[in-house]
Amino acid sequence: MNSKKGGKVNKLLVLCSVFLLVFGFAGSASAVIISYDYSYSSDDTLTTPYSWASVETFDSSLLLWSWAGSGEVVSGSVVNKYAAPYNNSVMSAPDTTKYVTVPDPDGGNSGSYTAALEGIYDYFGLFWGSVDTYNTLSFLYLGNPVASYTGTDITTPNAANGNQAAPSTNLYVNFLDLPDFDSFMMSSSNFAFEADNIAVGVNPVPEPATMLLLGAGLIGLVGIGRKKFKT
Repeated sequence: MNSKKGGKVNKLLVLCSVFLLVFGFAGSASAVIISYDYSYSSDDTLTTPYSWASVETFDSSLLLWSWAGSGEVVSGSVVNKYAAPYNNSVMSAPDTTKYVTVPDPDGGNSGSYTAALEGIYDYFGLFWGSVDTYNTLSFLYLGNPVASYTGTDITTPNAANGNQAAPSTNLYVNFLDLPDFDSFMMSSSNFAFEADNIAVGVNPVPEPATMLLLGAGLIGLVGIGRKKFKT
């Protein structure tokens, strides 16, 4: 093969590599992965399984982030107002620590509570209690929504019926490979949206979908190179 043909092959490989990296990673970033893995906090409450994440436990008077809107940090349960997330996998008992509930139980029966974070993240986790259809979790970047999930999105095929003790409606939920977000909003059109051990972070490990995409792209590049060298 002459040098001109070799140069064309090299240029083609470089262009294909750039295309793969730009469009491949962009495509994988939109494939949000929801998982229900968990670990245990020091008080045996369900928490994030990822050591690289920052966790708001609500047990300190100094919260990690700035909150605004209709919500309140509470403990225990109040009938027809809020209920502590239920620790089915640990002690089969309600969470005894502080947590956040939306809307504010002393206000109206609907509202939203927004946390402004101190960075940009692509991972989010929370111990979501008594999941209801009218609970909505939204992620924002520079004030614009980038992703949103309702209670139904989380419990399907089980019903998001607000059961205060069922494992299907009291669980730790992880969102991996989210679009970049710098704030999130909990909203509910009825009592209530309850959550504890809210975690945020930047996932340092590529997800399986990303690795498969890269692998397929590399195989394709090898095939193109072989074909060109044979001509």
